[in-house]
Amino acid sequence: MQRRTDLTCDDLVLIVTEDSPESHSPAGERIRHLASAVGSIFGKSIILALGASKKQKRTKISAGTLLYGINLKTRLPYPVSAFFDPMKFLLFLMYGLLLSLRYSSSLVIASMPPWETGLSSWIVAKLLRRKLVIDLRDDWESAAMESRLAEYVPAELIMLRSRIAKNMYSFSSTILAITPTLVDGIRKRGINPTIVLAPNGADTSKFYPRREEMRKRIRSKHGLPTNRIIVIYCGSGINPYYRLDLILESLKSLPDSVRERTFFVFYVYNGMESLRKFKDNLGLPDSLIEIREPLSRDKIAEVMSACDIGLVPFDDEPYLLYATSTKVYEYISSGLYVVCSGPNGGELDSMISAEPNNGVFVSPRVEDLVEAVSNAVGSLEYLFSNSRRSVRYTYIDKNYDRRKTMVTAVEKLVTEVWNPANSRWTFVKE
Repeated sequence: MQRRTDLTCDDLVLIVTEDSPESHSPAGERIRHLASAVGSIFGKSIILALGASKKQKRTKISAGTLLYGINLKTRLPYPVSAFFDPMKFLLFLMYGLLLSLRYSSSLVIASMPPWETGLSSWIVAKLLRRKLVIDLRDDWESAAMESRLAEYVPAELIMLRSRIAKNMYSFSSTILAITPTLVDGIRKRGINPTIVLAPNGADTSKFYPRREEMRKRIRSKHGLPTNRIIVIYCGSGINPYYRLDLILESLKSLPDSVRERTFFVFYVYNGMESLRKFKDNLGLPDSLIEIREPLSRDKIAEVMSACDIGLVPFDDEPYLLYATSTKVYEYISSGLYVVCSGPNGGELDSMISAEPNNGVFVSPRVEDLVEAVSNAVGSLEYLFSNSRRSVRYTYIDKNYDRRKTMVTAVEKLVTEVWNPANSRWTFVKE
């Protein structure tokens, strides 16, 4: 991506994140595109992330972007780790201070959750008088109150953490938020910094449909059946709001005519053994479903394009009303029909229901998932043709290309928030 010539500056940006752009996680992929967008305007950035980059602590991942990996070897057990990990916080704080001083950064972007990234970035920004931007990816505070964490941690401590977070948000110059529902929630708490909508999306240069002949070659290459409808899930294998248990249970209830025509494949970056054990306990054969290790971005994009249906099985908890998933955009961009579940009236429901060609939204219940998959399999000629796949790709390319949306968000961050007269930012007319 070429750097913008009409909007330039001499500042350096420090991006603090738990998820490395080298990881397989959706958050890591968002960071990759955020750093690319920052580079298109600023020209240079530093990413501070957990996990050493391969065998090095510092790696150049693109022109003008360095990745520093923190190797946190000891993790606290749940639920302490989910509430607050002091070692993680101290490492982010120490390295954040050192890198900000070494490279003279003037802007710190904290990717949240976890809240340790935001808390450490807030302190760095206050001590060194830097500007702070919060990239808020989900409603993590409501999730803490409504998830299993509330069973172990007193509500008073969770509320104290939320009050500290409110002060952190209020100090920030800008908040990047992924959905309008999340924006509304921020405003209802009386948090008033400028908010820029920065939705998730797909890299349409990687995630795009292939023709039928190519799909068959890709399937053979990756050990997938060439004569079945392939249903794919990519993501976390242990995150509690992904109801993979319901997906697996629904396979037992599929009609024989549907089971004979479908093959399910899960690519998960954690929780693989527990999923395999659950699968075996249900008596599901490998001829129907396989649970596999994660693939690199390029390989998973290739595999995805050879599949037919993508799964996004959210739970229906109220805190998920804000949520969409990176994978839903990547599935659709690859030409897949998506089967999604979640809370009625949420962001995911609205997105899928507005474009029925892209997929179907149902409640997270076994019977609803069975019906959705069975109906899709019964509409083979209509849903999975090359023309339908192309229409889905065009929808994402037009509305949710991640490179475009991130560049737009960073440009708004510049032009709508800071006064050029009071900074080192230079605006050059085209």
